[in-house]
Amino acid sequence: MTKHFSGNKPVNTCYALYYILCFSVLLLLSACQQPQLSERETKRLLSLSLLSLKAPNDPSNRYAHDPQAQQMGELLFFDTRLSNDNSVSCASCHIPELGFTDGLPRAEAQFNANDGYPPLRNTPTVVGSAWHTWQYWDGRRDSLWSQALTPIEAPTEMDGNRVAVTRLILGDNKYRQLYEKLFGPVAINEGDLQTLASPMGSQALKRNWYQLPKVLQSKINRVFSNTGKALAAYQTTLRPPETRFDRFAEKLASGDSYSGALSDLEYQGARLFVNEKKTQCLECHNGPLLSNGDFHNIGSANVSGDTIDLGRILGVQAVLIDEFNCHGRLSDAAANECLHLNFMSQNDFVHTQGGFKTPTLRNAANTAPYFHDGRFNTLEEVINQYVQTATVQQQTELRAFPLTKDEIEALVAFIGTLNTE
Repeated sequence: MTKHFSGNKPVNTCYALYYILCFSVLLLLSACQQPQLSERETKRLLSLSLLSLKAPNDPSNRYAHDPQAQQMGELLFFDTRLSNDNSVSCASCHIPELGFTDGLPRAEAQFNANDGYPPLRNTPTVVGSAWHTWQYWDGRRDSLWSQALTPIEAPTEMDGNRVAVTRLILGDNKYRQLYEKLFGPVAINEGDLQTLASPMGSQALKRNWYQLPKVLQSKINRVFSNTGKALAAYQTTLRPPETRFDRFAEKLASGDSYSGALSDLEYQGARLFVNEKKTQCLECHNGPLLSNGDFHNIGSANVSGDTIDLGRILGVQAVLIDEFNCHGRLSDAAANECLHLNFMSQNDFVHTQGGFKTPTLRNAANTAPYFHDGRFNTLEEVINQYVQTATVQQQTELRAFPLTKDEIEALVAFIGTLNTE
């Protein structure tokens, strides 16, 4: 083997080449290594993971975690008999295979809308909805069970009525058995339910309702509200599933190496997402659901044309007059447990007019289209809209935050790690 000399010491050429190669590999690995997260970034990313998700709590529904109520609610969720013509169930719009959405820009009306009903909006997922206090894009309901009742009687959705629902519960042996085990005997004669009636819907339904004796109205409302509580109990089981981001967070929390858990682009997007100096993502999309469940004016309201929709300002009034709200007599909560209603902002014009509820980013890449009216088909369009709105509009909560095309691509890649696999 050839030997060379440096000074008086021989050097083996093969060994020299070996060490040079090893040093080059180390340099390459060092250059490719993802930048170390700071303590601040680590805490913020962990706050977004399912590790910090606690059990949902709704004091207005004592049956939310009852297995029998969940069983009954699941049957009801897929039962088309809740609708007027037996064609529509809750699952008709909240389709499990589509992440419990319908994939449409706006929910399709099943029936002709009556004047005075809110405009049709994009169908949000019900996965994780039990963790939110306010329901609907405008928060017009303050519990999952009161929300579950509204589509049943809405003419634009299921066009049913509470007398028909009571008939179904009493007339179906399975439902009646489950109901009476949970809620006790139903003290209503089926002969008292001959006429369809409701305080919602058509003039005929309203007229029939107000001709019923008050005692009978009260009994029907009890069955109707318990039906909603069972539906909510089933939806309480729809916990967001673990994603790649959550597995990355588990490694981060345990101190294990998280290198390679996310691609370089996803990792860059994660750091951008929690960087309040660069983006404003965390101001609204925070917590393990990546939604604060609150309402924000981001310039997306429809203030003119045929589809005027002013958002939260309508929801505030609607939730206050809802007979099934937390303060209602059919709520299981004490008055001091309804803090959300007790301290609800009613006078903040900027936030209530044009404000819409922050949607979850979990599974967002699989539940397009986006915004309350489904106007955008891609997450790139959504982020571009934020950037442009913050630049040109002053009457919103957004502040200017310029992003490059590459940074937008990184944010979209990070949101992709929140997808259900």
